[in-house]
Order: sequence, then structure tokens, then C-alpha cells
Amino acid sequence: MEIKENITLQENDEINVTCSARSRPLPHFTWFISGRQIHDNYTITTFDETGPSGTSTLTYTGNRTDNAERLYCVANSGEKQLDNGTYLSITYPPDIDVYPNGIPIEGIQQYNISCLILDSNPTVNNFRWYINSELVSEQTSNILTIYYLNRTDTNNYTCNATNGIGDPTIDFVFLDVLYKGSILMFNTTNTSMTEGQTYTAYVDVEGKPLPNVTWTRDKTDAILLTENDVTNSSLNMTSMCEDTGNYTVSVDNGLIQPDIRHFRLSVFCSPHKDQNTNNPDEISIEAGGMFTLETKIVAFPQPNITWYFRSNSSQTNRILISDNNVLISDISNDAIHLLTLTIEKTNSSHSGQYTLMVHNSIGQDNTSFTVNIIEAHSESSVKVEAIVAGVLGAVVFIILAACVVNCYRKKQRKAIEDFGPIEPAYTSNTMYYKNQPSIQSIETGENTNKIYAKVIKQTTRQQPEVVIADSDANTSK
Repeated sequence: MEIKENITLQENDEINVTCSARSRPLPHFTWFISGRQIHDNYTITTFDETGPSGTSTLTYTGNRTDNAERLYCVANSGEKQLDNGTYLSITYPPDIDVYPNGIPIEGIQQYNISCLILDSNPTVNNFRWYINSELVSEQTSNILTIYYLNRTDTNNYTCNATNGIGDPTIDFVFLDVLYKGSILMFNTTNTSMTEGQTYTAYVDVEGKPLPNVTWTRDKTDAILLTENDVTNSSLNMTSMCEDTGNYTVSVDNGLIQPDIRHFRLSVFCSPHKDQNTNNPDEISIEAGGMFTLETKIVAFPQPNITWYFRSNSSQTNRILISDNNVLISDISNDAIHLLTLTIEKTNSSHSGQYTLMVHNSIGQDNTSFTVNIIEAHSESSVKVEAIVAGVLGAVVFIILAACVVNCYRKKQRKAIEDFGPIEPAYTSNTMYYKNQPSIQSIETGENTNKIYAKVIKQTTRQQPEVVIADSDANTSK
């Protein structure tokens, strides 16, 4: 069996390969590439002086997938089988891929673009780079280096790779250089104002991709406004005293760190109670406990704060200061002031009116609280006091009743004695009075408690008329 050896073929070119064998019976030929059957039973029978022989010719087209593979034929003749073959060397231009090494962000130093050789036979021996069709003469390797990446480097980058087979292979990448969101211009209308005026802050921004703009109030982290994918943004609001504070505008498109500007807004106002605060004007607490007076005041500029106290037994206010039993605190956040007065251990002397005076250069506000300290009583003492009170009440009632009865009797006896003895006269079984006197008139003496009565005698047998009188009442029968 005969076959050519070491076949070198450029991709897509054709070559005829012959396999021949001499045998009886004539052989059957089958062609393989590394075990994969590619042709069968292609036989030409020839005769010469030595006898009959068989020949099979294969027309092979170069394919890069067969590179370095073994091409062979198998000849079968009865129970005998022979094979012979050669290795293929398929040449072809390079297959390449151009790609950036990482996200192209402005400011990166030594940014690389690579020309990756996916496949080639023989290997690539020459590279050329082009930027928008302009040759970069100093770059001859498969890596193009940009030593400082700038937004102006946004271009097409082309790699030209050749290995001497066919035309050069070309591939390119469009490099879109990104740059962080930033503030080009920041402007505010007014940062100091009175309540009710309109406040406006404005920014012009840039970035690739377009940035998001967020307006927030510091400390509270309250987001006032967010606008996405914009080139400018503005914050507008009608100012209130509570709006006094520090603010931030942030421009961010996800690249590196956001660009931030800080600004402060001052809204001036006279002190007044926060509209969300509803404190009781009067509180009651048992002695020995703790009480706290608390209120929230809005004021700017920073106010002066004074607590006054007037007890129930005094008409004079006195200033309260912090000591071991009295704690005064002021927690301020710009224009918001949380003011508290705490008395740790109370007694009856703490009953009275507490007044909070807050004033600044704009005005003044007073808030008053009435505090009642109730002396604590035990249950047993209350029962004893109730029993004692009941007993005393009963004794007093008995004494008063006895006095009334006694006085009434004395007055009756005294009136009878003043009219002298009564002489009874008996006729049959009937008793009547003889020569019984009667009262004709009654007079009172000036500036005295005496009563004068003019008495006349009667000779009738009628019962005498008795008048009882004193200095504090008119006559009564």
C-alpha cells in the first residue's frame, strides 16, 4: 500500500491523495481522518505484468479542523487488512478577537486593549493597530497601551494581524470612555431669609452615563428630590423656620465617588411652639415621685431660655437652675429645640406654676405649666381619720342637742317665774286660775338685751297668756 506523506495544504485548497494495494481478491478501500470515516469503496482496478492491483484516489479539501490530524486509508482483502497514512498540516489566516481590558473610565493609567489570537497556523508574526483608520506606528504587539485614558480616547480601535497566509485578519472594538458624574455649576438664590420666602438651588452636571442628582437634608438624611439621567437639576421650596439646617446635593453615575456640594439654609423666625407638640397645661403627681415638663420650640437664631417658678404660697417668680434635684436640658437641632425641666424627687413645695420663657432677636414666647403635688396617704391612716371624724361628729351632735333642750327648759321656767305665783281656785273638779295677769305690750330697751312687758291683771278664769322672749328674737307664743 502506498500513500503520500506529510501533506501541507492551505485551508480550502484541494489535493488528490492516492492509496493503492495489490492483492487477490482485489482490496476494498476506506478513508479515515483520525478514526472518522470520510470516503468508502472508491476503487480503480489496474493490471500490469505483476498482476492485478487496486487503487483509490481521494480528493481532499483543506479544513483547519483537520490540522495535525492523521489521514489514512484501509484496504481490506479477504481476511487481510492494511492501512497507511500521513499527517495533515492545514494552514490558515489567524482568527482574532479585540477587547478592552476592563471598563474604560477616564483617569486610568496604562489602559490596555488586547488582540487575542483565537486560532492560527502558522502563528501570527505581525500586528498593526489603527485608531479611526489612522495607524499607530509605535504599537506592534498584540496589546495596545493607552498611558492615560481620557474621554477624548473614545474611538474605534482596530487590530490587523497576519501570519503570511491569505489576507490579514482585521477586528476592532469601539472604546467608549466613561467619566464620573460631576457638578459643572452650582448656584443658590439666597441662603438667609424669613419664613414664607422661596428658596432655589440649581446645578449643571455632566457624566457618562448621565448622572442622578439627589438633594438631601443632613442629619435626618431626608431625601428632598431625586432626578435620574439629567444634565441639570433644581430644588425649589417655600421656606419654614424648621428648614434651617445643612443640605447636600449629590451627583452620581456609579463611577468612583459621587460629586457633592454642601450648603446651609437659614430661615429666621420668632420663637413659637412646634405645631406637632401638644403638652398638657396642668399635671398632678404624688409627692416623692419625679415629673418632667417638656416642650418643643421652633426658633432661629438660637434663643435664650429661662425657667421660672412661682409656688402656690408666693406671688414672686424665681429663676430655676440645675442642681442635684433639678435637671434642665436643651437639645437643639438648628431651629428645633427640645426643652425639658425634670425634678427628681418632689414635695409639696414644688406645687405651683412653672413658666418657660424663650426669646431671640426676632421675638419671644412663654409657656406655662401648673403642677400639683399631692401628699400621699396610706390606706390605714385614711380609715382611722374617717373613724375619728365620725366619732367627733356624733359627740358634737349629742352636745348640741342637749344644749338646745336645756336652753329651752330654762327659758320656759324663767318666763313662768317672772309672772309670780299662780293661785289655783277649785270649783267642782275643774281647776282655773284666779286673778291671772295678762300681757298688754312689750318693749325693748335701747342698747340692752332686756325686754320690758306691761302686765295687767284679769279676773277671768282663762288660762294666762305667756310670752317668752330674748334679746335675739321677736316674741313667740
